[in-house]
Amino acid sequence: MAPDHLYIFIAAILVVAFLYSSVGHAGASGYIAVMAIFGLAPATIKPIALTLNIMVACLGVWQFRRGTSPGVCSGRLPCSPCLLLF
Repeated sequence: MAPDHLYIFIAAILVVAFLYSSVGHAGASGYIAVMAIFGLAPATIKPIALTLNIMVACLGVWQFRRGTSPGVCSGRLPCSPCLLLF
């Protein structure tokens, strides 16, 4: 990948991460789309998309835990977005 394309690639990944995380998603499909547009091999796309997805999800959980009241996610009970569905 050419250096000028690398900057566009990184900017696109950051935009996807910001947009998806702003609605509570981690953005794996967006990362896959950006990497496919830039012509990365599928064997490369899978681990990178998984890693980015986990990182953004962890940041979202951290932000959620930091912003909630002490009773909701105090550490005494496991705090998981899946638990909040029930």
